[in-house]
Amino acid sequence: MLILLAALAAAPAADLTAPLPPTVPWRGASERLVAAPADPWITPAEARNFAETPSYAETRAYLERLVAASPLLTIEVFGRAAQGRELYAVRAGKPGRSPKPVLLAQAGIHAGEIDGKDAGLMLLRDIALRGKHNLLDRADLLFVPIFNADGHERVSPWNRPNQRGPNNQGWRTTAQNLN
Repeated sequence: MLILLAALAAAPAADLTAPLPPTVPWRGASERLVAAPADPWITPAEARNFAETPSYAETRAYLERLVAASPLLTIEVFGRAAQGRELYAVRAGKPGRSPKPVLLAQAGIHAGEIDGKDAGLMLLRDIALRGKHNLLDRADLLFVPIFNADGHERVSPWNRPNQRGPNNQGWRTTAQNLN
């Protein structure tokens, strides 16, 4: 056993990243939706070139700032996660309008699959401040940015080694692994 441990200790460090296919360069019309680096309403993910997703606290702070800037948005708390974090949704709707259908979009259900949260922050910004308010003419939007709030905060580069980005992926949360 000691010989095996000595051999492992003397071996060069292995590359522990998962083998992934080559990255395909991305180009398309949606690039126009990404805010410029100096934009005061750039989302945290955009500011980090989508390499990292914002934490629960950063996401909430960005949304509260956005809600304060627009009468189209409100934050509604609908519960608490097992570790006490608020579960909340952002309602996007035009004030004073008769009741309309509500579109529910949940992001962060699986904490490592978090691109929906980052795209949702961009969409809410564009609805509230960039002339996309016409998207609310026939329906309201109820957006849950982080449904799995506890798993979202359990970040590690080892949570999903076979997934490209972001660098700080969350982890699924079940009753067995809350400790």
